[in-house]
Amino acid sequence: MTRREGLGLLLAASGVKAPAADAAPSWPRTLADAMGRQVRIAAPPQRIVTVFPSNVEILFALGLADRVVAIGGRVRHPPEAVAKPSVGGPLGYSPEAVAAYRPDLLVLTPSHQTALGLVEPFTRAGVPVLMLSHPDLPSVLRNIDLVGRATGTEAQADQLRAQMQQQLEAVRARWQGLPLRSVYLETAAAERGAFQTIGRGHYADDALAWAGGRNVFSDLVGSQQVSAEAIAVRNPEVIVSLQAVPKPAAAIAARPGWQHLRAVREGRVVVIDRGHKLIPGPRQIEAVIAYARALHPERFA
Repeated sequence: MTRREGLGLLLAASGVKAPAADAAPSWPRTLADAMGRQVRIAAPPQRIVTVFPSNVEILFALGLADRVVAIGGRVRHPPEAVAKPSVGGPLGYSPEAVAAYRPDLLVLTPSHQTALGLVEPFTRAGVPVLMLSHPDLPSVLRNIDLVGRATGTEAQADQLRAQMQQQLEAVRARWQGLPLRSVYLETAAAERGAFQTIGRGHYADDALAWAGGRNVFSDLVGSQQVSAEAIAVRNPEVIVSLQAVPKPAAAIAARPGWQHLRAVREGRVVVIDRGHKLIPGPRQIEAVIAYARALHPERFA
Protein backbone atom coordinates (compact mmCIF):
# COMPACT_ATOMS: atom_id res chain seq x y z
CA MET A 1 0.00 0.00 0.00
CA THR A 2 1.37 3.40 -0.94
CA ARG A 3 1.12 6.47 1.25
CA ARG A 4 -1.83 7.62 -0.87
CA GLU A 5 -3.73 4.36 -0.62
CA GLY A 6 -6.02 4.86 2.28
CA LEU A 7 -7.80 7.45 4.27
CA GLY A 8 -5.64 6.93 7.32
CA LEU A 9 -2.50 7.57 5.34
CA LEU A 10 -3.87 10.82 3.93
CA LEU A 11 -4.74 11.96 7.42
CA ALA A 12 -1.25 11.10 8.63
CA ALA A 13 0.36 12.86 5.68
CA SER A 14 -1.74 15.97 6.24
CA GLY A 15 -0.57 16.26 9.82
CA VAL A 16 -4.10 17.23 10.86
CA LYS A 17 -5.41 15.97 14.17
CA ALA A 18 -9.00 16.27 15.28
CA PRO A 19 -9.39 18.42 18.40
CA ALA A 20 -10.43 16.78 21.63
CA ALA A 21 -14.21 16.71 22.08
CA ASP A 22 -14.01 18.78 25.28
CA ALA A 23 -11.48 21.29 23.95
CA ALA A 24 -12.92 24.80 24.13
CA PRO A 25 -11.57 27.32 21.57
CA SER A 26 -9.65 30.07 23.29
CA TRP A 27 -8.40 33.48 22.25
CA PRO A 28 -5.90 34.86 21.72
CA ARG A 29 -4.24 31.95 19.94
CA THR A 30 -0.90 31.49 18.22
CA LEU A 31 -0.67 29.31 15.11
CA ALA A 32 2.28 28.06 13.08
CA ASP A 33 1.57 28.83 9.44
CA ALA A 34 2.88 27.04 6.35
CA MET A 35 6.15 28.99 6.49
CA GLY A 36 6.76 28.05 10.13
CA ARG A 37 5.94 31.58 11.28
CA GLN A 38 4.23 32.03 14.63
CA VAL A 39 1.08 34.05 13.97
CA ARG A 40 -0.79 35.49 16.94
CA ILE A 41 -4.50 36.15 16.44
CA ALA A 42 -6.16 38.08 19.23
CA ALA A 43 -9.82 37.30 18.43
CA PRO A 44 -11.91 35.75 15.66
CA PRO A 45 -11.13 38.00 12.67
CA GLN A 46 -14.01 39.94 11.20
CA ARG A 47 -12.32 41.79 8.32
CA ILE A 48 -10.26 39.37 6.20
CA VAL A 49 -8.30 40.17 3.06
CA THR A 50 -7.30 37.04 1.15
CA VAL A 51 -5.12 36.64 -1.92
CA PHE A 52 -5.00 33.71 -4.37
CA PRO A 53 -7.98 31.71 -5.72
CA SER A 54 -7.50 28.63 -3.53
CA ASN A 55 -7.35 30.73 -0.36
CA VAL A 56 -10.54 32.54 -1.38
CA GLU A 57 -12.30 29.23 -2.04
CA ILE A 58 -11.29 27.82 1.34
CA LEU A 59 -12.60 30.87 3.19
CA PHE A 60 -15.91 30.83 1.34
CA ALA A 61 -16.28 27.06 1.77
CA LEU A 62 -15.96 27.61 5.52
CA GLY A 63 -18.84 30.08 5.48
CA LEU A 64 -16.67 33.17 5.90
CA ALA A 65 -18.02 35.17 2.95
CA ASP A 66 -19.41 37.92 5.16
CA ARG A 67 -16.04 38.38 6.86
CA VAL A 68 -14.03 38.68 3.64
CA VAL A 69 -13.78 42.39 2.85
CA ALA A 70 -11.47 42.16 -0.20
CA ILE A 71 -9.71 39.61 -2.38
CA GLY A 72 -6.70 39.48 -4.68
CA GLY A 73 -5.65 37.43 -7.69
CA ARG A 74 -7.52 35.95 -10.64
CA VAL A 75 -10.53 34.79 -8.66
CA ARG A 76 -13.45 33.31 -10.61
CA HIS A 77 -15.20 31.22 -7.97
CA PRO A 78 -17.49 31.33 -6.15
CA PRO A 79 -19.61 34.00 -7.88
CA GLU A 80 -20.15 35.93 -4.65
CA ALA A 81 -16.38 36.16 -4.21
CA VAL A 82 -15.93 37.73 -7.63
CA ALA A 83 -18.16 40.58 -6.49
CA LYS A 84 -15.81 41.42 -3.61
CA PRO A 85 -13.46 44.44 -3.99
CA SER A 86 -10.07 43.58 -5.48
CA VAL A 87 -6.81 44.77 -3.95
CA GLY A 88 -4.49 43.68 -6.75
CA GLY A 89 -3.30 40.92 -9.02
CA PRO A 90 -0.30 39.71 -11.03
CA LEU A 91 1.13 43.22 -11.35
CA GLY A 92 1.29 43.71 -7.61
CA TYR A 93 -0.49 44.80 -4.45
CA SER A 94 -0.50 48.15 -2.72
CA PRO A 95 -0.23 48.00 1.07
CA GLU A 96 -2.16 51.27 1.16
CA ALA A 97 -5.01 49.78 -0.88
CA VAL A 98 -5.17 46.77 1.44
CA ALA A 99 -4.98 48.95 4.57
CA ALA A 100 -8.01 50.91 3.38
CA TYR A 101 -10.14 47.85 4.19
CA ARG A 102 -8.88 47.80 7.81
CA PRO A 103 -8.13 44.05 7.80
CA ASP A 104 -7.64 42.12 11.01
CA LEU A 105 -6.29 39.09 9.09
CA LEU A 106 -4.46 38.60 5.79
CA VAL A 107 -4.36 35.17 4.15
CA LEU A 108 -1.60 34.87 1.56
CA THR A 109 0.32 32.24 -0.41
CA PRO A 110 4.13 32.34 -0.85
CA SER A 111 3.93 31.16 -4.46
CA HIS A 112 1.97 34.33 -5.25
CA GLN A 113 5.16 36.38 -5.34
CA THR A 114 3.59 39.77 -5.95
CA ALA A 115 1.69 39.53 -2.64
CA LEU A 116 4.76 38.88 -0.51
CA GLY A 117 5.35 42.61 -0.20
CA LEU A 118 2.32 42.75 2.09
CA VAL A 119 3.84 40.51 4.75
CA GLU A 120 6.36 42.84 6.35
CA PRO A 121 4.35 46.08 6.61
CA PHE A 122 1.24 44.41 8.02
CA THR A 123 3.20 42.21 10.41
CA ARG A 124 5.00 45.31 11.64
CA ALA A 125 1.63 47.03 12.07
CA GLY A 126 0.37 44.16 14.21
CA VAL A 127 -2.04 42.68 11.65
CA PRO A 128 -1.71 38.87 11.56
CA VAL A 129 -0.63 37.45 8.20
CA LEU A 130 -1.35 33.76 7.66
CA MET A 131 0.67 32.03 4.93
CA LEU A 132 -0.75 28.93 3.24
CA SER A 133 1.21 26.67 0.88
CA HIS A 134 0.03 23.79 -1.29
CA PRO A 135 2.89 21.50 -2.36
CA ASP A 136 0.67 18.39 -2.28
CA LEU A 137 -2.87 17.20 -1.67
CA PRO A 138 -2.43 16.67 2.09
CA SER A 139 -1.41 20.32 2.36
CA VAL A 140 -4.83 21.33 1.05
CA LEU A 141 -6.32 19.60 4.09
CA ARG A 142 -3.79 21.32 6.34
CA ASN A 143 -4.74 24.68 4.87
CA ILE A 144 -8.42 24.07 5.59
CA ASP A 145 -7.56 23.12 9.16
CA LEU A 146 -5.30 26.15 9.61
CA VAL A 147 -7.87 28.61 8.30
CA GLY A 148 -10.49 27.01 10.52
CA ARG A 149 -8.37 27.52 13.63
CA ALA A 150 -7.37 31.05 12.56
CA THR A 151 -10.98 32.13 12.15
CA GLY A 152 -12.78 30.15 14.83
CA THR A 153 -14.52 27.89 12.31
CA GLU A 154 -12.94 24.62 13.43
CA ALA A 155 -16.22 22.71 13.22
CA GLN A 156 -16.80 23.75 9.62
CA ALA A 157 -13.19 22.89 8.76
CA ASP A 158 -13.50 19.45 10.34
CA GLN A 159 -16.69 18.80 8.37
CA LEU A 160 -15.18 19.97 5.07
CA ARG A 161 -12.05 17.87 5.53
CA ALA A 162 -14.12 14.83 6.43
CA GLN A 163 -16.25 15.25 3.30
CA MET A 164 -13.17 15.54 1.09
CA GLN A 165 -11.55 12.52 2.70
CA GLN A 166 -14.68 10.41 2.26
CA GLN A 167 -14.97 11.43 -1.40
CA LEU A 168 -11.32 10.62 -2.05
CA GLU A 169 -11.69 7.21 -0.47
CA ALA A 170 -14.86 6.56 -2.49
CA VAL A 171 -13.02 7.34 -5.73
CA ARG A 172 -10.15 5.04 -4.81
CA ALA A 173 -12.55 2.24 -3.89
CA ARG A 174 -14.11 2.33 -7.36
CA TRP A 175 -10.87 1.64 -9.24
CA GLN A 176 -9.27 -0.52 -6.56
CA GLY A 177 -8.15 -3.84 -7.96
CA LEU A 178 -7.18 -2.34 -11.32
CA PRO A 179 -3.54 -1.59 -12.15
CA LEU A 180 -2.37 2.00 -12.00
CA ARG A 181 -2.34 3.48 -15.50
CA SER A 182 0.69 5.52 -16.54
CA VAL A 183 -0.42 9.03 -17.41
CA TYR A 184 1.01 12.20 -18.88
CA LEU A 185 -0.85 15.22 -17.51
CA GLU A 186 -0.49 18.16 -19.87
CA THR A 187 -1.20 21.47 -18.17
CA ALA A 188 -0.22 23.66 -21.14
CA ALA A 189 1.13 23.33 -24.66
CA ALA A 190 3.00 25.78 -26.88
CA GLU A 191 3.12 25.87 -30.65
CA ARG A 192 6.91 25.50 -30.61
CA GLY A 193 6.69 22.01 -29.14
CA ALA A 194 7.19 22.77 -25.47
CA PHE A 195 4.76 21.19 -23.06
CA GLN A 196 3.98 21.90 -19.42
CA THR A 197 3.38 19.15 -16.89
CA ILE A 198 3.83 18.41 -13.20
CA GLY A 199 6.08 16.15 -11.18
CA ARG A 200 6.17 15.01 -7.58
CA GLY A 201 5.70 17.57 -4.84
CA HIS A 202 2.64 18.95 -6.60
CA TYR A 203 -0.98 18.50 -5.53
CA ALA A 204 -1.93 17.37 -9.06
CA ASP A 205 0.56 14.48 -8.77
CA ASP A 206 -1.28 13.36 -5.63
CA ALA A 207 -4.63 13.83 -7.37
CA LEU A 208 -3.53 11.53 -10.20
CA ALA A 209 -2.50 8.86 -7.70
CA TRP A 210 -5.84 9.00 -5.90
CA ALA A 211 -7.50 8.67 -9.33
CA GLY A 212 -5.59 5.47 -10.09
CA GLY A 213 -2.78 6.92 -12.17
CA ARG A 214 0.99 6.79 -12.18
CA ASN A 215 2.50 10.09 -13.28
CA VAL A 216 5.16 9.37 -15.93
CA PHE A 217 7.00 12.54 -14.89
CA SER A 218 7.13 11.80 -11.18
CA ASP A 219 10.92 11.91 -11.45
CA LEU A 220 10.60 15.68 -11.89
CA VAL A 221 9.62 18.13 -9.15
CA GLY A 222 6.79 20.64 -9.28
CA SER A 223 5.65 22.31 -12.47
CA GLN A 224 8.00 21.56 -15.36
CA GLN A 225 8.40 22.09 -19.10
CA VAL A 226 9.07 18.92 -21.10
CA SER A 227 9.70 18.03 -24.72
CA ALA A 228 7.84 15.74 -27.08
CA GLU A 229 10.88 13.48 -27.02
CA ALA A 230 10.70 13.12 -23.24
CA ILE A 231 7.01 12.25 -23.49
CA ALA A 232 7.76 9.65 -26.17
CA VAL A 233 10.42 8.02 -24.00
CA ARG A 234 7.91 7.61 -21.17
CA ASN A 235 5.20 6.45 -23.62
CA PRO A 236 2.17 6.88 -21.33
CA GLU A 237 -0.91 4.68 -21.46
CA VAL A 238 -3.15 7.73 -21.04
CA ILE A 239 -2.78 11.39 -21.99
CA VAL A 240 -4.86 13.89 -20.04
CA SER A 241 -4.76 17.41 -21.42
CA LEU A 242 -6.10 20.33 -19.38
CA GLN A 243 -7.26 23.09 -21.71
CA ALA A 244 -8.89 26.45 -21.03
CA VAL A 245 -10.79 26.11 -24.30
CA PRO A 246 -11.03 22.36 -24.93
CA LYS A 247 -10.19 21.20 -28.45
CA PRO A 248 -10.83 17.73 -29.87
CA ALA A 249 -8.51 15.00 -28.65
CA ALA A 250 -7.72 14.34 -32.31
CA ALA A 251 -5.70 17.56 -32.36
CA ILE A 252 -3.27 16.02 -29.87
CA ALA A 253 -3.14 12.75 -31.75
CA ALA A 254 -2.29 14.70 -34.90
CA ARG A 255 0.87 16.24 -33.47
CA PRO A 256 3.95 15.17 -35.46
CA GLY A 257 5.22 11.84 -34.19
CA TRP A 258 2.56 11.43 -31.54
CA GLN A 259 0.76 8.71 -33.50
CA HIS A 260 3.37 6.29 -32.15
CA LEU A 261 2.49 6.93 -28.52
CA ARG A 262 0.66 4.11 -26.80
CA ALA A 263 -2.07 6.45 -25.53
CA VAL A 264 -2.78 7.65 -29.07
CA ARG A 265 -2.69 4.16 -30.59
CA GLU A 266 -5.15 2.87 -27.99
CA GLY A 267 -7.44 5.89 -28.10
CA ARG A 268 -6.71 7.01 -24.56
CA VAL A 269 -6.31 10.75 -25.12
CA VAL A 270 -8.68 12.78 -22.97
CA VAL A 271 -9.17 16.55 -23.03
CA ILE A 272 -10.57 18.09 -19.84
CA ASP A 273 -11.71 21.64 -19.22
CA ARG A 274 -8.87 23.19 -17.25
CA GLY A 275 -11.27 25.20 -15.09
CA HIS A 276 -10.34 24.79 -11.43
CA LYS A 277 -8.24 21.63 -11.87
CA LEU A 278 -5.09 23.57 -10.98
CA ILE A 279 -6.56 25.46 -8.02
CA PRO A 280 -5.44 23.72 -4.80
CA GLY A 281 -8.62 24.26 -2.84
CA PRO A 282 -11.64 22.22 -1.75
CA ARG A 283 -12.66 21.54 -5.35
CA GLN A 284 -9.55 19.39 -5.91
CA ILE A 285 -11.83 16.42 -5.27
CA GLU A 286 -13.58 17.28 -8.54
CA ALA A 287 -10.22 17.15 -10.30
CA VAL A 288 -9.58 13.69 -8.83
CA ILE A 289 -12.94 12.47 -10.12
CA ALA A 290 -12.25 13.89 -13.60
CA TYR A 291 -8.85 12.18 -13.72
CA ALA A 292 -10.36 8.89 -12.52
CA ARG A 293 -12.92 8.98 -15.33
CA ALA A 294 -10.14 9.55 -17.84
CA LEU A 295 -7.92 6.80 -16.44
CA HIS A 296 -10.51 4.13 -15.66
CA PRO A 297 -13.63 4.84 -17.75
CA GLU A 298 -14.74 1.23 -17.26
CA ARG A 299 -15.33 2.02 -13.58
CA PHE A 300 -16.46 5.65 -13.95
CA ALA A 301 -18.93 5.51 -16.82
